[in-house]
Amino acid sequence: MINIALLFVIFVIFAFGIGIIKSSTRVNLGTRKIRWILGGYTIILAIATVISLSVLPSYKNDQKVATAAEMNKIENAQNRAVNNLYSGNLDDLDQAFSEKKKWSFPFNEKSLDIVLTEGETGIMSVFAERKNTNDGEIEASYFVGKSYIDGVDFTNELHPPELLLNGQQLTVNNPTLVTVSFSRFSPGFAYSQFSKGGHFSQENRSSVIGRDFILLKVPNEIEIKGDINWINE
Repeated sequence: MINIALLFVIFVIFAFGIGIIKSSTRVNLGTRKIRWILGGYTIILAIATVISLSVLPSYKNDQKVATAAEMNKIENAQNRAVNNLYSGNLDDLDQAFSEKKKWSFPFNEKSLDIVLTEGETGIMSVFAERKNTNDGEIEASYFVGKSYIDGVDFTNELHPPELLLNGQQLTVNNPTLVTVSFSRFSPGFAYSQFSKGGHFSQENRSSVIGRDFILLKVPNEIEIKGDINWINE
């Protein structure tokens, strides 16, 4: 809601513009044509202020915008952690990824078929490790790395995949695509061009699409069939 003080300021600006146009007193600004231009510009400025306030987003996000260097560091950490997974190393996992969702399926069969369905974002990567015991339970965790668009973190907006267990078949359906709409205000060109960082470093922030995968923990003696990557095996 626009507060009264701001409405008063807009009214004063608008009235000032009308006053310039209707003024019959000869001023130092020059001819009547110049007064029309100046007054018209002032009125347009007042109208634009009202319009800009009416299109402000309903939700304001005050989070810090990540720099290109910060995003590059995060992306490298994700790549390093995934490469370590292929080598059976889970040490860097919690530092680069967060666990977004967990599943638990009772399972007492001798074998499990894992089916990966291809979606709009491709096929989900699945890693698996064997437990030390046969506890009759399959545990699954969905890990996701941070994602940025122009420095804004939208990781929380991402959807998890769908896991369905039907008999001896575990189906992994890829997450659906997410549409993210946001507005970002930045300093004007005249200011940022001559301020620290410069105009182009302010505007040309890169984006990072975080990596994601599923980690399965399966009973020791179950036979697994499917396109998965084993850890420590």
